[in-house]
Amino acid sequence: MERNKMTKKLSRKSLIKKLDELTSKIVLCSRHCVTCGSTNKLTNSHLFSRRNLATRWDIEKDGNCQCQCWPCNFKHTARDSQPYTNWYIKMFGHKRWEDLHKRWSQITKINQSQLKYLIQNYETILKN
Repeated sequence: MERNKMTKKLSRKSLIKKLDELTSKIVLCSRHCVTCGSTNKLTNSHLFSRRNLATRWDIEKDGNCQCQCWPCNFKHTARDSQPYTNWYIKMFGHKRWEDLHKRWSQITKINQSQLKYLIQNYETILKN
């Protein structure tokens, strides 16, 4: 039945919302905040803003999406990104941070078929 939903003509906005939800579910599987280690009020945090689609759904171990508790995520987005950035560089290295930033800063267009493909892949990841 889920596949029938995907074959219907969904709006781009609906596909993006679905992909955001799946990405968050995958990221939250780590079950702890990467910054402070908390297991409460977990969220999908983006090292770099999610406005750019190139890295918005980057669930790789060293990708843009990481698990953070709400207080750390709020602090990162509203006041001080340094602890999150420091954690990332310590874990994956400055070169990887630069590569991720470069990819984030590029203008990327993703069409609806690419969004559907990502959704199908992420649904498979969640099932496994």
